Amino acid sequence: MNKKSKLINLVLFSMILFILFIGMADATTETEKLLLEIIEGKNIQVDTYTYINMGNVYFSLGLYESALAEYEKSLAIDKENVFAKINRSYALYKLEEKETALSNLSQITSENPNNAFAYYLKGLIYKETLDYDLAIAEFEIVEELIPHNDKLVCELAQLYQDNDQLIEATEAYIKLGKLKSSPHILENFLAYKENALVFLNLGDYYYSAGMTKKAVEAFNQATQFTEDKKSIAMAYYRLAIIDLKGEEYAQAIKEKILSQATYPLRMKEFTFDHFAKAFIEIGDMHYHGGNLQKSAHNYELAIQLADSDPISSEAHYKLGLTYYRSEDYENALREGETALSLNPDFLSEQERLIDLLIANAWSVITHQDN
Repeated sequence: MNKKSKLINLVLFSMILFILFIGMADATTETEKLLLEIIEGKNIQVDTYTYINMGNVYFSLGLYESALAEYEKSLAIDKENVFAKINRSYALYKLEEKETALSNLSQITSENPNNAFAYYLKGLIYKETLDYDLAIAEFEIVEELIPHNDKLVCELAQLYQDNDQLIEATEAYIKLGKLKSSPHILENFLAYKENALVFLNLGDYYYSAGMTKKAVEAFNQATQFTEDKKSIAMAYYRLAIIDLKGEEYAQAIKEKILSQATYPLRMKEFTFDHFAKAFIEIGDMHYHGGNLQKSAHNYELAIQLADSDPISSEAHYKLGLTYYRSEDYENALREGETALSLNPDFLSEQERLIDLLIANAWSVITHQDN
């Protein structure tokens, strides 16, 4: 009986092993097939945006033909993909197929009047080809579709300005917060009256946008008017600041003098003291280094730029020390007296030095007279 049971169990065990073996063989076959399909890419579907992104990479590198080919591949998968259509249009434009590009974009806006990207690209193409009127028309539509976008408003303002539409440009700058509106300003714009203030504001915008050359042109234009002395003086002041930063010191001082002669700008923001202070510091560096000629030159620049008596007094005082150290006692005496006259409450330590300077200088002059 035991032998019979053992025989039956052996047969059953053999059958189970056989079934397991067959199952494992089938599983292995299915796994290999799956791996083979993955390797051969049979189950991989390339997404349309893969081609769009690749096209954008080519476009950024200036490889417009390659970019166009990628956009075409994207449209072969999804012929209605609007991003591929728009990007393809720009690539066509870059390949000097302007009319085809604009026609494609117009078709997009006809089918979807709310597609801001298509209008924007049309405007960009017109802008690059200097068709300002057409560019403005497209950008105005984009502004309606995407309101409160500072970058867009800034681009539109620049287009108005390039197209000599000063009223619209100024209104755009006011919207950006670049300018502050007031009844007096708005009356001039409504009457389209060019004046110093208009060009002063335009110059301020150009300078804030980093377009220094255009800013200089606008500020110079502002100085050509005769009315509104304050705006003209401010234009000279702006020009002087630009020249100072460009190390055109002689021209900056000339414009500073013109600014003061035109209108006395006494407001806190209109001062050259910070520049004068910088020249004093440069003069100190040369003074302590023993280069008295260069130190005197920088102190003189500080004197010509200083707006406040304390800064001017300090510059005169240090110029006097330079003369004294050079044994030019007469000029040293003059500068010391000027410093004290400008600021009698000069720091006590320096005041004693000035007194000593004057006393020594006076002693030498008296001795020479005898």
